[in-house]
Formats: sequence, structure tokens, C-alpha cells
Amino acid sequence: MPLQSSDCEAPIEECIEALDELIVSLEHLPPRSLAQALGIHLEGLLRALLASGDCSTREVQEFLREIERGASS
Repeated sequence: MPLQSSDCEAPIEECIEALDELIVSLEHLPPRSLAQALGIHLEGLLRALLASGDCSTREVQEFLREIERGASS
């Protein structure tokens, strides 16, 4: 993942676990609605990363391509 650095591995696993718990609590919602809401939040997070200089536009584009490939496979 282009946005990941070597010092992020443990926090990423912690985030995944917390998000998994949250997603389970939202299973009653239609998947399309959940995907759209998550997309809106992802847009905001990526915008914040760009604004802070934590990543480049190219890194965001590569990250989104990885997501697209993962969703399509």
C-alpha cells in the first residue's frame, strides 16, 4: 500500500479490528448505503492526508487503483 510506512503496521491492524467491529454493528444497513458512506469518509481522509502533506496525489491515485483492483478480483 503506497500510503503505508514501516512504522504504521501495528496501528493499521488495530484500525482494521476496530473497523471490523463497527462494520458488524452496521450490517443491518444496505451494503450500497454503507459503501457510499464509507466512500465519503475515505474522500475526507485522503483530502486531509493531501492537505497535510502526508502523501502525494500520485500516492492517493495508486492507493485508489489498488482498492479498485481488489474490489474487481
